[in-house]
Amino acid sequence: MTRTPHLILLAMPSIHAGAWRYPGAIPEFHSSFKQMKRFARTLEQGRFDGLFLPDTLALRQVSTQALARGHSTVTLDPLTLLPALAAVTQHIGLIATASTTYNEPYMLARRLATLDHISEGRAGWNLVTSSNANEAGNFGVAEHMEHGLRYARAREFSSVMNGLWD
Repeated sequence: MTRTPHLILLAMPSIHAGAWRYPGAIPEFHSSFKQMKRFARTLEQGRFDGLFLPDTLALRQVSTQALARGHSTVTLDPLTLLPALAAVTQHIGLIATASTTYNEPYMLARRLATLDHISEGRAGWNLVTSSNANEAGNFGVAEHMEHGLRYARAREFSSVMNGLWD
């Protein structure tokens, strides 16, 4: 059987630091369900395959001035937002970023499985190990886990997740 090549189109909300200056920009875009719903529906109408939501669990170390004018400082939690978007879309894939360093397998497996059921099979997971050292403090951890340990944890974490889903 010959397979037809298929280009997968994914989109994510702009994270460019200067986008707030663009005429017509919506500064509250990343924290507005109304705007995210419009974005997801527009992507779906444009026949995109998926909406990808990047995420970080702490602010990066930048100047207060840069944070004040940054348009993506405040974002909605992907695993809360995507089930809501699943209810107002029909076909587009919904991909959430979630860290294996600062989550526990059972709870994350449950949340992603819930998204998968609500969306009728449109859920996706962008597995990350959290490169932002500032995230440790948000979880009561004195130091960010070393690179090699984070990746060893990620391998075990994804294996446990697959076992829970199976």
